[in-house]
Amino acid sequence: MPTILLLALLVGMWVLIFLPQQRRMKAHQALVASVKEGDRVLLSSGVYGSVTEVMDSALYLEVADGIEILVSRTQLQEILEAFPTELPAAAEEE
Repeated sequence: MPTILLLALLVGMWVLIFLPQQRRMKAHQALVASVKEGDRVLLSSGVYGSVTEVMDSALYLEVADGIEILVSRTQLQEILEAFPTELPAAAEEE
């Protein structure tokens, strides 16, 4: 009986913890693989930019007119349709 309970607990932990994490990792890997020049992106640090060059493990982002930065592809958080036009409410109060 205790062996069955322990086995059920381990299976439950795997389903609740490890399976969702694996899904998130696969989705992020697909996002990183799909980025291309011209995409507008958001990095995990909160930086917005347009991709100007894609390399194997890094990419160049234009963050302002004429200003490019080199970032790791793994830092991508989201590919955007368009840049936000308004600041978040918390930033407007300062």
